[in-house]
Amino acid sequence: MHIRDLAVVTVLLAAAAGPLEAQRTGDRARLIFTVSGAYVQGKGLWFVADQPVLDDPSRTDHLALGRSIMPTFGAGLSGTYFAGEHIGINGDAFLIGLGYEDNCRLVQGVQSEQTAQVCADIDQAARRAAAVTLSGGAVFRFYSREPISPFARVSAGLLFSNQSSVLTQGFSNEGVQLTIYEDSKRARVTPSLALGVGASMPLGRAYHLRWEVRDNIVGIETVSSPTADARTEPAHDRTFKHLFSVLIGIDVVLERQRGRRY
Repeated sequence: MHIRDLAVVTVLLAAAAGPLEAQRTGDRARLIFTVSGAYVQGKGLWFVADQPVLDDPSRTDHLALGRSIMPTFGAGLSGTYFAGEHIGINGDAFLIGLGYEDNCRLVQGVQSEQTAQVCADIDQAARRAAAVTLSGGAVFRFYSREPISPFARVSAGLLFSNQSSVLTQGFSNEGVQLTIYEDSKRARVTPSLALGVGASMPLGRAYHLRWEVRDNIVGIETVSSPTADARTEPAHDRTFKHLFSVLIGIDVVLERQRGRRY
């Protein structure tokens, strides 16, 4: 056999080896888009046991104030790329909510009727919000070829919140607004982290049902101490709260097999 003929045979064999190897390994690169609904648990946020409020120099009321994160429903949108069987990279947007519910009570007897009315207005007041986390990370899946495929994920990103966790206000019966705690920065961007475990199962060739339990670790400003009087900005610190959520969603799976495009 001439050298030229040998070279041609070698090239043909190498070209054939690619598809054969792809068939052996499955060539299961996947691009997965997920739309999910979620339930996010509530959490206590901060509490001040004795906040003085001066109506005039001769009348001072003392309020016990607290704030909690309300449980809520959220939604998620994510995309994940798996180059192989197990490890994927993920980008995620999650509407986490972060609405607040306040509590207020008078620690001592009523000195000012207007302050008592403001406290009653604050008590059980609920404020909805639309905080969103944007994050990126990694996903590790097990038994990707089986009917049920468990996975674990970790991601880090930013929380975008349009509502202050410090600002506290109420109204009297006459409509007079009293600000107990002011906040010079109403909207904030803070770090976030998410850890999740779940599983997916096929509903059809290109659709999977997915569920996930996720620990959303978000940075939120909390009031750390009372002020000498109301109408001022209190000392506050950033703390990280664990907000657990349950997500159920649908995967749209784009899969490349045997050298074909998606």
